[in-house]
Amino acid sequence: MRATDKEELIEELMSNRIGVFREIWRLLLFSAQVGLKENRREPLKSVETGKGIDQATFGNSSSWPGILYLMGLVESGDSLALERSPEIEEQRVQLFQEYANGGLSFIKEFFKERAIDLEGLLSFIEIHQVTRRPLEKPDLNLSI
Repeated sequence: MRATDKEELIEELMSNRIGVFREIWRLLLFSAQVGLKENRREPLKSVETGKGIDQATFGNSSSWPGILYLMGLVESGDSLALERSPEIEEQRVQLFQEYANGGLSFIKEFFKERAIDLEGLLSFIEIHQVTRRPLEKPDLNLSI
């Protein structure tokens, strides 16, 4: 799912004018990584039924399952996040949605005073790559 207050931004970033995100799953994957990097996890307050995408849509990304598992592992710090139970799977999907929503919020703030175009997106990537702060090493419990 994705928040309705980000729909305009999503449409702009997926437009042919920018030409980078031709599929929604690519944009959401990018946004989730931005959200994780910026520690922006935001619950979805308002969603439009029917606008969600099935996990099978991410099938074009061989890294999709691994990213979900890594996000769950980093968030919880516990190997239980790697379980294949329906409850844990739902937690991983919710985590992804919330980081993607936080990432979209972060991107939206960046574009408040800039045009949403390819040059602006490249500027966003450049600025946030240069100013990135090193991630702290998480204290993980990997006992099985």
